[in-house]
Amino acid sequence: METSSFIKQLWALWLALLTTFLNFRLCWNHLPARIAMHYDPSGRPNSWASPEGAQAFSLWFLLLVLALITAVGYLVAYTRPDRAKPAIFLLYIAVGIVWLFLNGFVWFNLVG
Repeated sequence: METSSFIKQLWALWLALLTTFLNFRLCWNHLPARIAMHYDPSGRPNSWASPEGAQAFSLWFLLLVLALITAVGYLVAYTRPDRAKPAIFLLYIAVGIVWLFLNGFVWFNLVG
């Protein structure tokens, strides 16, 4: 995989931050005053946050994950370019899982 193509695909991961922000903004008026943020083993919420707190946590956590993923991606691109294709695949899976988890706060609290 060409390095410049890999870097473009790596930076495309940052769209997850924009879509998470938009998800919160589009659903903002429908969110309850308390958003469930953590659940016990039986699936009942046991930790709550305001919509502002949930959004701040989600965006900051995703920002941290994306910064680490980008650093790992650059490391792979310039030290092992032969491993770029499998690496970008795994990085997209990792960001996708985090994205689903963080946006799940909104979706779960909208539909219960």
